[in-house]
Amino acid sequence: MRLFPIFCALLLGGCMGRDELVVVAPPPAVPADLLLPCPGYPGPAPATEGELSDALIAEARGRTCANRKLETINEVLAPE
Repeated sequence: MRLFPIFCALLLGGCMGRDELVVVAPPPAVPADLLLPCPGYPGPAPATEGELSDALIAEARGRTCANRKLETINEVLAPE
């Protein structure tokens, strides 16, 4: 059997070491309920002081809900 130059190149290529494989674990799954938006004030623009107060309270509750979800997501995804 005659040796062709391509076989020599293939044999030399097989001797070369490969880079070390780095295994990266996927990030943990985030529960779907944490990805849902938090409700705020859905109504029309408030016209009276009472409506403004209700709108501010609803927005504060929505912001608190969103901040809690962000903290929980951070705990799930934070590296140990």
